[in-house]
Amino acid sequence: MYDPEKDYQLMFARLKDICQKKNITNYALAKATNLSNSSISNLMSGKTKPYLYTILLICSALDISIMDLFVNKILKASRCYVAM
Repeated sequence: MYDPEKDYQLMFARLKDICQKKNITNYALAKATNLSNSSISNLMSGKTKPYLYTILLICSALDISIMDLFVNKILKASRCYVAM
């Protein structure tokens, strides 16, 4: 059975990793997205769940595609498809 919470956790782990690699703090991300620092902090800590538009704003600020947040899942799915 599909577990959206698991995908959410994986997506935000990937987002945190991208921010770390780009040296983007929560404060810098908040400024770049015009969201409050507390909103970004709550999202990154898992206290709140974002709307799709918020995720798109974050992706735009990081200069990534929303698909970049699901790269590991896509790679695993493509490996399963190829293996069949």
